[in-house]
Amino acid sequence: MKIVVDALGGDKNFPAINVEGALLALKDYSDVEVILVGPKEEIEKEIFKNKKFFKEITKRISIINATECVTMEDQPSKIIRTKENSSIGVGLKLLRDGLADAFVSSGNSGAILAFSITYIKKIPHIDRPAIATVLPTINKPCVVIDVGANVDCKPKQLLEFGYMGSIYCRKILNIENPRVALLSIGTEESKGNLQVLEAYQLFKSSKLNFIGNIEGRDIPFGVADVVVSDGFVGNVVLKLGEGIAEVLLELIKYSLKKHPFSWFALPFVWNAIRDLRKKIDFTEYGGAPLLGLEKVCVICHGRSNAKAIKNAIKVAKQMVEERISFVISEFMDNIINEKS
Repeated sequence: MKIVVDALGGDKNFPAINVEGALLALKDYSDVEVILVGPKEEIEKEIFKNKKFFKEITKRISIINATECVTMEDQPSKIIRTKENSSIGVGLKLLRDGLADAFVSSGNSGAILAFSITYIKKIPHIDRPAIATVLPTINKPCVVIDVGANVDCKPKQLLEFGYMGSIYCRKILNIENPRVALLSIGTEESKGNLQVLEAYQLFKSSKLNFIGNIEGRDIPFGVADVVVSDGFVGNVVLKLGEGIAEVLLELIKYSLKKHPFSWFALPFVWNAIRDLRKKIDFTEYGGAPLLGLEKVCVICHGRSNAKAIKNAIKVAKQMVEERISFVISEFMDNIINEKS
């Protein structure tokens, strides 16, 4: 299995974190080969730094030179014409041409989306690809879709997100018959804007395990396994969740400093704090798949470290093995055939 990794992805410390993440993934997955796309000389230097630790693994790495870099400030509408030879553009061309099985990047998500839609075919009967992310809850993780690809959505598109999120949840998170909910301002059927009200009726008559509307506060309690929203609301939820997770750890540190004698109890509660930190750490979940494309594309957080890149490669590997795109395509074909 060949997975392309955008070596220039991320807010900073690239290509170092992407090379290290790729090497960590290769160490764990013997059936994976990685194609690093970016400035060849810089990538080779980073590989050489780790060669004594990963000597055998580096045989499963190849490099495709790409000197142009898409920054976080670049406008997605322009980069298709101006940065076709960027690491994102070149990497997705490799995926398009069948030279790789998946693409992983922590670069500009708008640019990844623009290049993906340009180079990779959409799954038939899926109007728009959507970004699905995994969020921790009190019991088990849940999938939130969409979290940024589509800020304005039609009710029918939300239903398609529900189908894709349910399949991803079942295949990757191993949750049978996932509970699907619409994110709204109230749990009642009558609550929500026109978009949500119309979508509710579509979900209600679908074959999904639809449990109705949920509010934002319900997500951390694991009320639903799949939460559906448009990309605008979903992205706000995602960023708010990240902020709460970070401030929670800071509050714990502050409280320990405020009460000096609490440090004596630290050895007894350290394992609990460590478990909490691991559960709310976004790097544990790797990247967010762009569902709705015929090929596997995984988008990582701009602040991803090597561990996050490694886990994103793991997500991409699982998606290829489970043939997620094919399963979604087959499911949508069946839905359309039933209606006709």
